[in-house]
Amino acid sequence: MALEEKINADIKSAMLAKDAAKLESLRAVKSAILLLKTSPEGYTNETELKAMQKMVKQRKETAEVYKTQNRTDLADVELTQAAVIESRSEEH
Repeated sequence: MALEEKINADIKSAMLAKDAAKLESLRAVKSAILLLKTSPEGYTNETELKAMQKMVKQRKETAEVYKTQNRTDLADVELTQAAVIESRSEEH
């Protein structure tokens, strides 16, 4: 099963479970995949993996900024999203 199909199935599961944090993360991954499909560099497994790694890195960096500003509530959200995205990239 392709990653996009897995993400769509996971989105449905997250909606049924009413897991907002997971749903938001999965929608971000789906959005990145759709952007890759229209990008000039094309949609390959390599570009897909790079995009997901970039998303994880961005969320971890944002969480660090929030921690320095004593906003652990926002940092926790970013770290949760990073974990969800990272788990999907490992499956790939």
